[in-house]
Amino acid sequence: MNGEQALTRWAAACAEKTLGGFAGSVQDDPAAAAIAAARAWATGSGTPEASRDAAFEAQLFARATADAGHHALASAIRAAGTAAASVDDGRLAATAAAYAIEAVELSSAACERESRVAAEHRWQWAQLDEPLRAEILGEEPPEPPAAACAIDPAL
Repeated sequence: MNGEQALTRWAAACAEKTLGGFAGSVQDDPAAAAIAAARAWATGSGTPEASRDAAFEAQLFARATADAGHHALASAIRAAGTAAASVDDGRLAATAAAYAIEAVELSSAACERESRVAAEHRWQWAQLDEPLRAEILGEEPPEPPAAACAIDPAL
């Protein structure tokens, strides 16, 4: 697997993890299709054309989702579409990861936002192939802080 394929695989993983946080997402929606197309291309079993088509459908779905007022979910869907689009430009993998972080941020309560976003940064860093980490994400992110609204387990 070359660097471009590794980036697309990573972007698909970031999108899939974030989409998993939204209840009621179905396996055959355009976001899931975009993730599947990106993964297929990354493993050599898919085509760039299929990924482009899936990316386009996911972006349309994201726009409709945002227009319906579901901005966090729309960001997660954009992450999937952008992961599929990264077959043409590996730099889009980092954009897909940023959309995933945006979805986490938008879906978090104020008291947990910093912790959840930091945890997502750290997870993304750990998933990326080691030789690409510094180039794409820089230094290793620190451990996330505890959420401000966390319940004290001693109580």
